[in-house]
Amino acid sequence: MNKIESLSDLFDMVGCDVTYYDLGRNITKITPQQATQFDRKQQAYPFPFRQHAWLACLLKAKDSNKKSVIDESVIWFLKLPLDEAGCLNLGTRDHFIKSIVDKILHKGEEAGLSEALEDNPYVFKPDQERMASLHAILGKDLKSDPSHYFHAVVEYLSSDQIEENDQWQTLGLQGIAELAARVNETQYEALIDKAIKRAAPQVVSALCHALEHQALPATLQAEIITKLQTEQDPLIQASYLRALSRSTLDDSLLLPLFSLLGSLTECNDGDIHTIAALAAKCPNWLSQNPQLLRIIMEKLAHREDGYIAFKQVTAELSQHPETKQPLWTLLRGNHISPKLAQAVSYLFTETPKSLH
Repeated sequence: MNKIESLSDLFDMVGCDVTYYDLGRNITKITPQQATQFDRKQQAYPFPFRQHAWLACLLKAKDSNKKSVIDESVIWFLKLPLDEAGCLNLGTRDHFIKSIVDKILHKGEEAGLSEALEDNPYVFKPDQERMASLHAILGKDLKSDPSHYFHAVVEYLSSDQIEENDQWQTLGLQGIAELAARVNETQYEALIDKAIKRAAPQVVSALCHALEHQALPATLQAEIITKLQTEQDPLIQASYLRALSRSTLDDSLLLPLFSLLGSLTECNDGDIHTIAALAAKCPNWLSQNPQLLRIIMEKLAHREDGYIAFKQVTAELSQHPETKQPLWTLLRGNHISPKLAQAVSYLFTETPKSLH
């Protein structure tokens, strides 16, 4: 057996082609060049999230019929730790590879491939929303026909009485995700725009969560920003932010964000949903605009919750390569409020608590 020194070597050994998707902050297809670079530690992992690479590895036999790939393929979900430079931790990666090789040697390639991940510590299970979006994106990439759930969503949104129609209660997440994956097709963009304007809040929220994996057309982006400025429900506001998370931070978006966040010295429970969405899904915005970052950290420092939310968001942002330096530049600066300075001091003197 040839020496196996990378994930690609492992998949070659079992006769599989692999396509990687990142499932961390968003679902993003990884290019072959990016895959080679991070796999062989030539570059940092391109989409780090909470100091790990969250990978969906789509495996198919090298001689499989392309048309039947979606049915015959296997998907491995791997959560591999990154080192301080943001590269794959080679010791952990090699331990993972060895565990797979040992099973294959023991059981044979066919049995080993299907059972290789049993009890493996590097496996994770995506939540239902993310799984639906991944299958929708895979189906779109592989030009597969959409599911019957998709057609039910299209039928619901095509109704003239969408506000009075309670059919939304029977819709599946899979269909909503498949619609979001087609946001850049004109006919479906129009349905998505209609949904954002008129559908039940539950549908709007699920649709926005699926849209966070897509680059939105300019007209739809503008419509969601408009809705964001008038929406009163903090959970729907957070959903709109998630849908916009791949948008460019320009004045059309920045000014509504400042208005949404409001006072530096007040932070109610509703504001936490907004801040959590920004920290988890939009760290690139916070790295681009120091004032936006300052507002959310000041607000969190003014909460009367024992700095629990402050610690959680600080931990999130300090683990992201884009926000780590701007965050600590802010927190160590001389122009922060006494409340924020006190919260920073508290970080280093108290045992962290978790926020559930």
